[in-house]
Amino acid sequence: MPHAFRMIVTDMDGTLLDAEHRLPQGFSSAVHALNARGIRWVIASGRQLANLKKRFEALAVPVDIIAENGALAQCFGETTPFYCDLTPADCFTEILNVSLGLNGATPVLCGADCAYVHDAYPENFQEVSRYFEQTQQWQRQAEIATLQICKVAVYHRHAADVLYPALAPLASDSMRVILSGPNWVDVQAAGIDKGNALNALRHRLNCPPASVVVFGDYLNDVGMLQGGVHAVAMANALPEVRALTPHHTLANTQDGVLHYLQKIGLLP
Repeated sequence: MPHAFRMIVTDMDGTLLDAEHRLPQGFSSAVHALNARGIRWVIASGRQLANLKKRFEALAVPVDIIAENGALAQCFGETTPFYCDLTPADCFTEILNVSLGLNGATPVLCGADCAYVHDAYPENFQEVSRYFEQTQQWQRQAEIATLQICKVAVYHRHAADVLYPALAPLASDSMRVILSGPNWVDVQAAGIDKGNALNALRHRLNCPPASVVVFGDYLNDVGMLQGGVHAVAMANALPEVRALTPHHTLANTQDGVLHYLQKIGLLP
């Protein structure tokens, strides 16, 4: 029943945002209406924490944030993450070597406060800046060797066809390689996952899995779509993601998240 739900969790790109990276009309009023009834809205994204905070603070909406595919989580109204899982940058040396050997690939080392962007392809910077608010450029791996980072995100115009096949063989028991979007591959320590961060947030807020509605579309959403939550895949989701979820909604270009919340009675 709708009254049992206490938390709405949405991925951003391909889920909540449309093809132009815009929030759906009525988003702010929906968040406020649900919040007034004790239902929290959680943004769970591969994006940088600073990028997400800037966007939602400008809207003055009360959202909790899971950033960097689950490496960081911060509750609304708090100034620092309560959950933080970082990895030494030198663990990603082989990933960086392979990425830098591919024409057109831009690796980004995602720190808790700043993203470190390789400078070889300036034409990629506009796309990178869409997801990262605080950035610095780097040239040599020695410049970033001592960093503690959330993940390495690698941009390539043809990530699925070129980048992911090159990086996927480097996955191991300790390292995950995830196709996180049409132009991005994310590489993280195996224990870092949106699902783990969501579990930490649920426990902090005392929300059982059955009280949580989760929306997603790509492979970096799989962890949070499992574990007994009310899992919803977008119409535009990857087939393997749709196959995992018992519930489905319209595409992100059709305001599928708000449509589903209306369908189950949480919004008018």
